[in-house]
Amino acid sequence: MTTSVRLDFSRPIALFPLPSVALYPHTLELFIAFEPRYRQLVEDCLRARDGGPLLEAAPIAMATYAGRNWSGERVGEPPLRPAVCVGKIVEHRELPDGRHRIALHGLCRARIESLSEPEGRRLYRLARLAPIDAPSTRGPRRLPLLEREIAELIGSGQLGRLQGLGPVREWIARGKVPTDIVIEQLAAILSRGDEQRYALLAEPSARARARFVLSELSHMQRLLERASGRTPAPPRRGVNLN
Repeated sequence: MTTSVRLDFSRPIALFPLPSVALYPHTLELFIAFEPRYRQLVEDCLRARDGGPLLEAAPIAMATYAGRNWSGERVGEPPLRPAVCVGKIVEHRELPDGRHRIALHGLCRARIESLSEPEGRRLYRLARLAPIDAPSTRGPRRLPLLEREIAELIGSGQLGRLQGLGPVREWIARGKVPTDIVIEQLAAILSRGDEQRYALLAEPSARARARFVLSELSHMQRLLERASGRTPAPPRRGVNLN
């Protein structure tokens, strides 16, 4: 998303909770709203644009349910984890059966300050949110040294062969995508399991998220190199090893 989008945190924002973290800032994900409450949520958010462009629709905060094993802070009942990712609808299609398919672009991390439970005709929850990303007055940044370190990792050895990292290699080579966005994309790719994904969403420090990405890339490189060393080379044509 190249258009600058401002979020008004003085107003409550609709909550769309899922069992696990599904959206990070600067990433794009597809969602299907099929339950009546979330179909209503999407319709209300779209109605808020009042005939204007899609980006003027109201934002949606993707929240995460606090499962039975979650020992951290809980909000509301059924309980939610406090950190969310606020996004904007960038694509929308209403399906023939009344469901909504939306593409949501993550904008920023936020924290639930207070909840409004469903009331009246409203079937979904609203929340007062506060941003938790470390403040930056200049927006997403270019960090050449960090980019060089990432480029060396994903451009060499076994990591250099992974097609899934191709877009990231291209972004760094072109030098037009801020490093903060590259880090978010890699965090979304590399994070595993509900707890790790949530910890990254709740982490306000870009430096800490960058350390995670570098550590995971180095670990993956070692694993792939080790696996490659154990795999016998393919036999030459016409040679039978039996």
